[in-house]
Amino acid sequence: MYLSIDFEDFNHDLKRSLGIWKTGPLNKDFLWEKYSIINSLFKSSSTKKGRSGTFFCTGIIASKEPELIKKISSDGHEIACHYNYHDVMEGQSEYEIEKNLTEAKNALEEASGKPVHGFRAPMFSIDKHNSYQYKIVEKLFTYDSSFSCTTKAELKKFKRKMKLEKLKILPIFHKKISKFKFRLGGSYLKLFPYIYSKRMFEMSLKNGFTPHIYLHPYEFGVSEQLRVPKDELLSLGMMKAFYWSIRQNQWLKFRNETLKFKLGNLLLNNNLEGTLYDFSLSTQFLN
Repeated sequence: MYLSIDFEDFNHDLKRSLGIWKTGPLNKDFLWEKYSIINSLFKSSSTKKGRSGTFFCTGIIASKEPELIKKISSDGHEIACHYNYHDVMEGQSEYEIEKNLTEAKNALEEASGKPVHGFRAPMFSIDKHNSYQYKIVEKLFTYDSSFSCTTKAELKKFKRKMKLEKLKILPIFHKKISKFKFRLGGSYLKLFPYIYSKRMFEMSLKNGFTPHIYLHPYEFGVSEQLRVPKDELLSLGMMKAFYWSIRQNQWLKFRNETLKFKLGNLLLNNNLEGTLYDFSLSTQFLN
């Protein structure tokens, strides 16, 4: 199985998405602390290649805390791109997309000292109906992990629709129920019982996909220190401030402590297989 981390600053990114600020200081101590926990998980792998994983990092972290990106890279992990800011890409112009991707890639490569090959859109929010955004990604990266699907037929159809020639698509497995896509990772992993994770893992294998789990730093234990306080939310109005005060529990608190148990059980009988870039180059990768 593969494990990748969407390495981002929840507090910074939520305030940007709500229009509270364009940018501000990062929660550097938190990011270092959570990286240490995640790194220890990788280093405990029973296989040598499993001791390295992929971190999809935002460019703003590379710009404001380059030493952390350098540390992740020097520990043997792959640095991949998670856009410049944690912004929704859908609806952005070609100019905005290329500018943000180029800035992020340059900052990540400068901080890590290594080429950046992979990309994942924040919240998987890249335009999947028109090809122009993916064509820009193809120009800058070797592989993308912003697409989720259930079958390999869906994957092939998507690649044709996006008119992709060189870009490899490394998807996240999902099960669609009605209009909802339930993915293998993220909030789905911590919110639902372990049997959900186990079943999704088995279904991924059955459909021909090596299981790939994605997670975020704030999911590794309760992360109350990232909460945007209500007084900072009041500029949105009372109702929105109340909503976002409550909504943050989903990411920072609710069932976060169950993640260690679920992930531990999945790892008990399934080895970590290394970085996504290495997987994209392997003979078993038939995309």
